Amino acid sequence: MPRKKAEAPKVSETKKKPVAKSKATTKKPTSRKKPEPKSIFKRKELSHEEMFPYESFIYRLEYQDGTEHRVCHFQCEEHRTKHIERYKLAKGTYYIDTASS
Repeated sequence: MPRKKAEAPKVSETKKKPVAKSKATTKKPTSRKKPEPKSIFKRKELSHEEMFPYESFIYRLEYQDGTEHRVCHFQCEEHRTKHIERYKLAKGTYYIDTASS
């Protein structure tokens, strides 16, 4: 005797679980915090000897890193550019100087 395949129950025959209705929730009004203005650091007026204390490092980079003021000296412009790209410094957030002989 060949076996009969079991038929899948019809959709109307299956029991549906009652869906719980969600209660309407009231949202509290939220106040957005105003973005804090970025701190703009001011450059000091320095003499040429103070800006370039090392003879062989004629390229200078000055920027604000968080709350720390950083001054970097480089031997070539490529190293300075590499530093700017590595730390993803945005234009306008740093100052560059070159010692003119």
